[in-house]
Amino acid sequence: MNKFKQSLIAQKLEQELSIKEGIVRVDHSSCDGCESCVSVCPQDAIEIVLLSDKEVKQLPFKGRLKAMLKGKYKASINEGNCTSCGKCMKQCHEFAIHKVAISN
Repeated sequence: MNKFKQSLIAQKLEQELSIKEGIVRVDHSSCDGCESCVSVCPQDAIEIVLLSDKEVKQLPFKGRLKAMLKGKYKASINEGNCTSCGKCMKQCHEFAIHKVAISN
């Protein structure tokens, strides 16, 4: 990965981690089901699930292609257990995990 892309990713990660009131989401189009996020989660809030054929069909092209090449297993976050610590976001090599602000 080139330095410019690394810099952009680092900035985006820093912005997302600075969100005080937010929830962590997985982009199933980017997730490849590698399980690295599961191993770093201190709250056991992440599990790997098998997407149904219907769920895969609902993904954008990138997600359908990745499911075909890498498999239908994807990370899923239990929001009740998640504390939004960001460890999974930092661990994800596909940058598939994001923190989004909660609108009040």
